[in-house]
Amino acid sequence: MIPQYSTALVLRLLVGTYTFAGDSKGIYLCALNTETLEWQVLDTAWAENPSYVAVQGDCAYAISESGNHSQVHSLKIEGDTLRLTSTRADQGDDPCHLKVMGDKIYIANYTSGSVVVKHINADGTVGDNVQEFRFDDRSTSPRQEASHMHNVAIAPSGKWLTASNLGGDRIYLFKRHDDGTLTLRDTARVKAGSGPRHMDWAGDERHLYLINELSNDVMVFGFDGTTLTLEQTIVASTAQGHAGDLHLHPSGRWLYGSARNEGDGLILFTVAEDGRVERSAFYATQKHPRNFFITPCGTLLLCACMNSNCIEIFRISPEDGTLTHTGRSIALPKPVCIVAVC
Repeated sequence: MIPQYSTALVLRLLVGTYTFAGDSKGIYLCALNTETLEWQVLDTAWAENPSYVAVQGDCAYAISESGNHSQVHSLKIEGDTLRLTSTRADQGDDPCHLKVMGDKIYIANYTSGSVVVKHINADGTVGDNVQEFRFDDRSTSPRQEASHMHNVAIAPSGKWLTASNLGGDRIYLFKRHDDGTLTLRDTARVKAGSGPRHMDWAGDERHLYLINELSNDVMVFGFDGTTLTLEQTIVASTAQGHAGDLHLHPSGRWLYGSARNEGDGLILFTVAEDGRVERSAFYATQKHPRNFFITPCGTLLLCACMNSNCIEIFRISPEDGTLTHTGRSIALPKPVCIVAVC
């Protein structure tokens, strides 16, 4: 059990997992003391393969990555408990990422190659489909025989949304309107065989950062308010595995990426004033760091090592962004997504 410390030190987390191995209970609500690193599971809620979760206020949303039977769930966070409040069909196959803003849910569907927008009802439950964008782009790798949407990223202002197409080597730029609906405004093509995976926007929206799963590199795009323009490509990992996740530090000074399958680890990039990045360090992790989370205060990085059934805890230096492994981890089956509970 976690001792009674100041609540400012205790961070509540939602963790999505894969349930196909049979040991996971679905979605986990955990508490982590950010000073002592003691942790506990507070509650769980069942969903099949809830590979990504998102939080808005006291509501959470999760996708079930389950082929053409995929679903979207809403949950209520009531203190230290989770309660499932609705389940709806996704209208896409194998969702692998979602974002929530206002009264809309934005979902990237891998197998069907689509972006779906769903309404959120006044009581926080999942509503009807509002929009669906299907893409038919493909590229040169065996993994790119069809469009495979992998990530959606909302700009800090909420006015723009980008979606990555791993199968089509494209980034789609959408205008996000006041009612939450989307209009496709631009398409950025990347080098054939790159396999765009995850993205993160700079705080001033002048740059978008992308990590490519198949080519194991990071791309920096400039954004002028209408168009994405590639400004830099830099190697992330020289291992034969695949790149995974990507996140900017809250300060905007550092960018972190993950490599998995071979050469598992985290990569640190230093961000220059012009938005370009320089590879600074590599840190080995346990197996398959599919996703990682930087705490809102910027002091900890939590790395979900799916095939080692743990979340490794690193401290972040406030001086140079370097990581120090704390030797502590959170033991959970097949963790694949970590988010903070507001």
